[in-house]
Amino acid sequence: MNVIALFGVLFAWPWRVVLGLLLCLAGFISGFVLGQRHVQQAWNAERLHQHAESLQQFLQTAQIQTQQERINQKISIDYETQKSMLARRTPVLRDDALSLCIPPSNAAGPMPTMAEPPPSADAAPTNPVPDPARGAVAISCEQLARDAVDTTLMVLSFQRWYAEQAKAQATAQTVVPEP
Repeated sequence: MNVIALFGVLFAWPWRVVLGLLLCLAGFISGFVLGQRHVQQAWNAERLHQHAESLQQFLQTAQIQTQQERINQKISIDYETQKSMLARRTPVLRDDALSLCIPPSNAAGPMPTMAEPPPSADAAPTNPVPDPARGAVAISCEQLARDAVDTTLMVLSFQRWYAEQAKAQATAQTVVPEP
């Protein structure tokens, strides 16, 4: 009987080792799966956080662009309105009693608009300097006044646009906290 008990102990011993190794392997696999799940959840949380930040930046960019477009449209409409109001005005610079305009060259006056060389001077100078003013189209005083008004209006509109853009940019920077 001792032999049968000895065979029972010998056969039970390898099965106990195999069973113990299987239990250790099961514990390792369950720990690995739980650890992987924990790491995957952390990665997913980080990805969601980054996605939320990118959406917030996109939303902020869209709001700034919308605000800039609104400012641009407002300034453009104001510019066109003021320009049309100025165009409907009667010219102030042209008054019969006092005129700021230089009379046209065909007007008869005591002093000619183009100086004529004296008769003793040579008719053709040796080194003539081209005079672009003689070849240029005569621009009236009213046209110069309109151009000055338009340019001034453009500069004022640009200044308003810049001030509003700077104010919008400053408010946008104070709203968004730095990461």
